[in-house]
Amino acid sequence: MKLTVLKGIANDLISHLDHQIWFGYFKDLSFPIDVNVLEEKDGLSKMCVSFFKERLPSSFDLKRIKKINIKVGKSKTFLKMAVYVTVDEKEFVAKGGSIMNS
Repeated sequence: MKLTVLKGIANDLISHLDHQIWFGYFKDLSFPIDVNVLEEKDGLSKMCVSFFKERLPSSFDLKRIKKINIKVGKSKTFLKMAVYVTVDEKEFVAKGGSIMNS
């Protein structure tokens, strides 16, 4: 497996979190968020880790991933996110965001 697949999974996670923060389960979180989801055990962290586990090949050793850091900033109409994944001394960054028009 090419490690750049992790960046694609991180991009998918941003899209998923975007929807969940605006409309779903995580809409009542306090912001800003800056957390390594591998170290925390809250609902957001558990969901992010399982998101990666479901999409990685079964042959990939999850222990190779040293950090999955989620950063989220939110205002009334704007959401800005970044996911930093560190694996085998390499860091992959995915960034995204959205604007909510009311």
